Amino acid sequence: MTSWGQIALTLAVGGCFGWLMLKKKVPAAVLVGAICGSTLLNIFTGTALMPSNAKLAAQITTGAFLGCGITRRDVRNFPQVAKPFAVVMASFLLLNFITGFLIWKFSPLDFITSMLCSMPGGVSDTPLIGMDMGADVPKVTVLQFIRMVFGVGALPGIILLVDRMETKRHPQQEVQVSGEPVAPVASSEGHTGTRVSLLLTLIVAALGGFFGKWIGVAAGALTFSMIFSLIFKLGLYPKAHCPLWLRRIAQLLSGCCIGSSIAREDIFELRFLVLPALLLLCGYVINCIVIGRLLHRAFGLSLREGMLSVSPAGATEMAFVAADMGVNSPNLIVLQLCRLVGVMAIFPQVFQLVMRLL
Repeated sequence: MTSWGQIALTLAVGGCFGWLMLKKKVPAAVLVGAICGSTLLNIFTGTALMPSNAKLAAQITTGAFLGCGITRRDVRNFPQVAKPFAVVMASFLLLNFITGFLIWKFSPLDFITSMLCSMPGGVSDTPLIGMDMGADVPKVTVLQFIRMVFGVGALPGIILLVDRMETKRHPQQEVQVSGEPVAPVASSEGHTGTRVSLLLTLIVAALGGFFGKWIGVAAGALTFSMIFSLIFKLGLYPKAHCPLWLRRIAQLLSGCCIGSSIAREDIFELRFLVLPALLLLCGYVINCIVIGRLLHRAFGLSLREGMLSVSPAGATEMAFVAADMGVNSPNLIVLQLCRLVGVMAIFPQVFQLVMRLL
């Protein structure tokens, strides 16, 4: 089989598994399915193959999607969440280093892999950064997936339990529900733009991606494609957008790149992730409760809203979770969006600086 045939087969198998995961409504379905499909193909046949440029294309598309996900309304609302945002970012950075160092100390994972496993970024985006920074990408992907599933599936129940315990301790305390009804998450997913606007967006994102790769900073392609797209949309061209179907193509490319690099020995090494996963989840629970209380007392947020603000799930997931929990706050969604963009842009640079010092 030719190399082009191997690439086509890898994409076909990864796409089929991604489609199945999407039908089953698995979180990050296309990415997870593509990883599973291409990994199985590589383990059993050894024919999985992806070109190196596929990673760059996925990074540029992901950066465009993240950059276009911020709207002018989000920017106008940012002053209202600036102080809580600073506290959230500082707590996540501190938590990232504490859990990262513990994982590095008590597991076979190297330093940068441990840090990226603990990073509160996107499950689809963090592995792309790991590829650029030389991390063990399969392990980063597994722990990021566990973090996201825990953030959506288990952490809201813990938040409700803590809130009810607090209500029993202070029964006369009024429950605060901030803001207006939660608006749909500001994102490029629902934007119905033209082919021309999409093409212009991708060109700008590609220029940012190539620039970031050229200057050689950590995760430069993803970071600068995101920054260029954000500036382009907010400052020059409000019609800039990146649709969901293109985001899924980026997830397919990313998943196939990851899966095609996984060998049988990598599967056996997943047993070493039990302790890192426990450390990671315990850290997020403690951070959620402690910093949530701090936000509640310092900035007048309800306790539920404060704890949801430091939940490691995504902005879209938080919109639905918050609504189900009776927290109607558009500022919470803005905070989560800014947290994701800030983490993806800042944390890799901090990790690279620490690596140089070490």
